[in-house]
Amino acid sequence: MSEASRDFRATFDPEKQSIEEALGRLDKVPKDELQTNIDSIVQRIHALEKTAIKAMSEKLAQLRVKLVPKTKFSFKSRKTAGATPSPTSTPRPIASPKHIASTPTIDQSLFLKFEDRTGEHLFIGSLSLPLSGAGAGAAKDVALTNLTDCTINLVHDIPLGAIHVKNLKRCTLVFPPVSGSILLHDCEGCTVVGACHQSRMHTSTNMNIYIHVTSEPIIEDCTDMRFAPYGQILPVEELDRLFEAAQLNRSVNLYDRVKDFNWLRQQQSPNWRLLEESEQHPEVFEQVLSKDRSVAE
Repeated sequence: MSEASRDFRATFDPEKQSIEEALGRLDKVPKDELQTNIDSIVQRIHALEKTAIKAMSEKLAQLRVKLVPKTKFSFKSRKTAGATPSPTSTPRPIASPKHIASTPTIDQSLFLKFEDRTGEHLFIGSLSLPLSGAGAGAAKDVALTNLTDCTINLVHDIPLGAIHVKNLKRCTLVFPPVSGSILLHDCEGCTVVGACHQSRMHTSTNMNIYIHVTSEPIIEDCTDMRFAPYGQILPVEELDRLFEAAQLNRSVNLYDRVKDFNWLRQQQSPNWRLLEESEQHPEVFEQVLSKDRSVAE
């Protein structure tokens, strides 16, 4: 067995065994945690499939170089003696470009939104909401898009579902416990404070994440991600009420069990770490909350 094969087996086999063990324990998981466990296993299987496919592709490329001889390059005349253009020939129509399937986007027509802002403080309580009608009291999804040097406060009595964050730079975001997921893409230099059932972060860097999450957080194509627990951002009774409304288990927080889809080795991923206590600055998000305290009251 080659060294590359041994390295692949050393990472692939233990993860495969761990997934199989998780599947074997699934029937013993409490019902309120079952879906988050299933989601975590699905993501781990997906990552393992990607690893296996990548390994096979690399092996194929090596064998192709070894077994398929390079063809000699030579010029060949494409002209045929005596050939002349046909005066009656019809020009071939230019082929229209093939349709390229774009990445599916989420319909944000019913979302609460902040987008395309720079250097502003944004408070969810400033947004107008339907007071009656279908979905008036249902949990609302939030979209935060193209924000730079902003502070964002989503802590309010408005029930929130999933939070979609895309293309933020140097922002501070404070979220209450939410009933869905926190999904983050293409962010840099931000501080995020949030509590959720599931967290997925993609193509982001230099982030401080203070989080309470009841399934293992997932990162992919990320670097320099730093994690810490959510903390007591509100008075105890108020925070307990929000956790209960979001149906989040306060006693389960897997903030320190991050899964890096780009790193399946046994060793610690270099793309994330825990924040030391001396590096944690709760006063930053306390300042964000204080800006709207009088409004919320």
